[in-house]
Amino acid sequence: MKLIETPINSNLNLENTYPNITKYIFDSRAVKFYKMYSLDRNQIIYADLYDVIRIVMINTKKKITKQEVDFTIHRLLHATREQVKVTVGVKEKMTQAGFKFTQPRKDIVVIEMSVPED
Repeated sequence: MKLIETPINSNLNLENTYPNITKYIFDSRAVKFYKMYSLDRNQIIYADLYDVIRIVMINTKKKITKQEVDFTIHRLLHATREQVKVTVGVKEKMTQAGFKFTQPRKDIVVIEMSVPED
């Protein structure tokens, strides 16, 4: 597996790119900064929300595997699975909440890790 940072050349707005996902996952919280990555066919959003770091993994073709989640946790957060909170089945929760997708989404996984206080 290869994790590649996606360069952002212009002023990219996350809410325009992933409107329903950002509205559901980030709600109206302020994002300190974000980065975009790709891992095989997974799109990854790394977002720092001041007190917590959230990683959103999105795949349009297949389910996201446990190995891909563990690899992402290890490479981006330098932590183990026991140190973070992994939420699977986010797509099903979003459809139950009434969100509609403009593009097909097969699976969405959210990884959350709290930022230690200084």
